[in-house]
Amino acid sequence: MMKKPLMNFMIALACTTFTLVSCGNSSESLTSSSSDSSTASSSEFSSFPVSSSESSSQDQNNPTISPKYRTYYQILIYSFADSNGDGIGDFKGIADKFDYLKTLGVNGIWLSPAHPASSYHGYNVIDYYYINPNYEVSGYTFDDFLADAQANDIAIVMDLVLNHTSTEYSWFLQGLNAFKNNTESKYKTYYTFSMTQTTQCPNSQNGVFYESLFSSSMPDLNYDNPDVREEAINVGKYWLNKGVSGFRLDGAMHIFTNYDSPTFASDKWNNDVYDKNIAWWNEFYTAMQTVTPDVYVIGEVWSSESKIETYYASGMDGFFNFDTRGEITNAMSGSVDYSAWLESYQTAIRSYNSNAIESYFVDNHDTPRLAVGLNNVLELKMAAALQLLAPGNAFVFYGDEIGLKGSGGSGDRLYRTAMLWGDSYATNPSLFGIGSSFTSSTVSGANATTQVTDQTSLFNYYKNLIALKNANKELYSGTLEPVLTGSNYYVAYTVTQDEFISLVFHNLSGNVATFNLTGSTFTLSGGLSVSGGLSVSGDAPTLSGGTLSMPGNSTAVIRLSSSDITVTPILF
Repeated sequence: MMKKPLMNFMIALACTTFTLVSCGNSSESLTSSSSDSSTASSSEFSSFPVSSSESSSQDQNNPTISPKYRTYYQILIYSFADSNGDGIGDFKGIADKFDYLKTLGVNGIWLSPAHPASSYHGYNVIDYYYINPNYEVSGYTFDDFLADAQANDIAIVMDLVLNHTSTEYSWFLQGLNAFKNNTESKYKTYYTFSMTQTTQCPNSQNGVFYESLFSSSMPDLNYDNPDVREEAINVGKYWLNKGVSGFRLDGAMHIFTNYDSPTFASDKWNNDVYDKNIAWWNEFYTAMQTVTPDVYVIGEVWSSESKIETYYASGMDGFFNFDTRGEITNAMSGSVDYSAWLESYQTAIRSYNSNAIESYFVDNHDTPRLAVGLNNVLELKMAAALQLLAPGNAFVFYGDEIGLKGSGGSGDRLYRTAMLWGDSYATNPSLFGIGSSFTSSTVSGANATTQVTDQTSLFNYYKNLIALKNANKELYSGTLEPVLTGSNYYVAYTVTQDEFISLVFHNLSGNVATFNLTGSTFTLSGGLSVSGGLSVSGDAPTLSGGTLSMPGNSTAVIRLSSSDITVTPILF
């Protein structure tokens, strides 16, 4: 989508306070701006003014937004933190790291499947109503974990695998036995069985074939059966009543699948029956709202962006954007207009659902670690800035904030290795199913404990970006408009909600860039005052005489705190 010129938008204020919060990230010297007679102040900062604990005190200076808006942290329970020394991550280990997560600034957790399962990863569930006993330790249960999360204002989003179960699930075993022996059981129609092999039923157990799109160990539930839909709704309600804040829905586009398509064999992952899937997820989401009105539900639709955005018609809050990583890396190479992409996607999803929430991520348990593709700290910092300061909810995969990466093998297990704490909470991959050959490291060589105390670390860069977003909440829920800069290496956009406006600038080049904020194309009446900033490494951006000067590879946000707006073009 071509970026539209902002010819009818201008910010001009009689008595405006501007907050500059910036993330410098360059070893180059900052070129000084020439001074002028403006009343604007000139400031350069080396420390960040808003800590996680302080951000809540600024809520009176923020728009009121739904509690659904948070920065989420994806945790694989088995890999994250072991509290009792058995080598397997557990809920107590996660709770003991709440201070770490709060220091980072995240206020939501996407928790990997917690149910008993046939495999280490948990995506073939044996019982929806129980918790994997490996994750509960003596004297500390899942209920205790939820209570501690609530006390720390950390929302828990549970990974709910409703498309399929394990072949060990009692529903499946009873249904298969009844189908084979032609006896009565309601579970006989909970799945799709056949006595002969078909495209829909390719795998067999005890002489009976069954539908299983993903794996022979993952038989698909039959959602044409209203009893199955009722079961799924009851499962969701049960866990909401337990205290979870919402769900991440695995394989959301595969609940109904078009096996009759002539292209199914070559394109099975995209042969979903769209209308039926949309109707079902609307039914499920509406039912969840009867228990928790502000429930947060996000779905996995692993497909092209054009298909992902259409799923917002279900009314659900969010769907992961699988194009995020590619767009960010392309932006860093100057090959795409990042702000235009953000605007295009926001416009598209809001056309399906006016309450749509963007859901940007750069890696997860199924995709290669970002630190493998961007194998230096500077690039990882700039990628974090582009992801975290985009409107909507950002999802951080555990360890991304320290540049975590795995080695010793290939495939999914490489992305799921142990968190590198540098303390007694380390997990052991050979004990939770990944294998002893898989090891963890970080791009910088520093573990989490070391990076927390290093103010120039990747961890602290993430921390300060998240604190910035938490302090300027329009960056979660506001409306984005691009600002033309003349180069893809200079990304600029406004994010507006109510009377609150943030101007976001990213200099993705290696050179100093200057932006005139008081010239004929961008007139700001009244004085500019700067109330805070950040330099992660190297020189920080400066605001002097209305000129914003940004070192190479840096980020700045200018916050406007007035609703007085007049019309003038913006063009840099």
